[in-house]
Amino acid sequence: MSFTKVAISNLRRNPVRSLLTGLSLAVSAATLSVVLSLDKGYTDAVTNDLVNKTGVHMYITKEGCPIEAASVIAQGGLSPLYVDESIVARLKKIPELDAVMPFKLFAVTTDDGTRTDIFMGITDAVGKIKPDWRYTAGGWFAAPDSVILGAEMARIENLDIGDRMYVEHFDAEFVISGILARNYGQDDGTFFMPLATAQALVGREGKLSAVALKLSDISAMDTVRNRIRASMPADYFVIGSRELSDGILQFFSSTRAIMFVMVGVAFLISVFGIVNTMLMAVLERRREIAYLKCVGAGKYDLIRLISLETAAIAVAGSAVGALIGMILSPVSGHLLRQFLVAYIPSGAIARPDPVIALAAFAVCTLIGMACSLYPALRAAKIVPMEVLRNE
Repeated sequence: MSFTKVAISNLRRNPVRSLLTGLSLAVSAATLSVVLSLDKGYTDAVTNDLVNKTGVHMYITKEGCPIEAASVIAQGGLSPLYVDESIVARLKKIPELDAVMPFKLFAVTTDDGTRTDIFMGITDAVGKIKPDWRYTAGGWFAAPDSVILGAEMARIENLDIGDRMYVEHFDAEFVISGILARNYGQDDGTFFMPLATAQALVGREGKLSAVALKLSDISAMDTVRNRIRASMPADYFVIGSRELSDGILQFFSSTRAIMFVMVGVAFLISVFGIVNTMLMAVLERRREIAYLKCVGAGKYDLIRLISLETAAIAVAGSAVGALIGMILSPVSGHLLRQFLVAYIPSGAIARPDPVIALAAFAVCTLIGMACSLYPALRAAKIVPMEVLRNE
């Protein structure tokens, strides 16, 4: 009979204990897979929203903290600080800037708190800032009371070109002049309107949330940034889009730390469970192991046997856990979205990722195998004479 058959036969002696031990490792693998998916997914989604999809290289804002700036720039927070519109003319004289877009961004939450609408006042510079903008119908603003709807807002409101939209919060009506094609970004859920109209709605005439800048040559970013800082008032900040995303991810690090603590706890439970199971198996079979040594089994044979038993549990448990983790990743991403504070990206926070699942499987399998070392050494140190004489 081969070592593998003997190992499987030994595990079948107490199937419930073997199953529970495998499940503890499955929980660890699933937890690790979900946490890694959330970490990677959130990082990718924030970077995609604030760096890749915007076409913006730098922002000028009054908010020096990247997290506070993101609240204003990305989520529509109406900060008491503002950028004066007079600086726009000065920025347009800088030859290295391909586009300068002042904007006003604010959010309006319904009275019942079930929905928050984001309004953005823009200028025609948005065409250079976001060259991938496409209209499924209509086009640019036809009048001061015109609005352009993101794809998702057009679907929710069920509005078409020429329809009138009433906004109760402002007691004002707007005419739909354009509907954007879906780009799976924040634009899908935004109402766009002329800059002056947006400023008037919130009583901030001549005041901006920030100014978005696009460079002709990205390699000149440091030079242009230093020049802008030197020409701006001391209380103005020039924040790169990459800094903005890094600041958000730094805030997310506290959530990340909590998630990895959960992984650590799951691993500790698995380690103690595997060690306990294999150690009990060794102690229960002391007489059997003594007979094996009497008929010629060496230390390495016993270590190999215990290792194979542990490997069977580790491989099965890790494989099941990694698969469960892939299935639960989108669900966990949806749940996490409801508790995020600093920034909620528009894209999926977590997606099934075979690479992450494979990494979780490998890590948990190796940990499981490492847990077999102590029980295997205990089995190898059994002295047949002492066991048989005592029993």
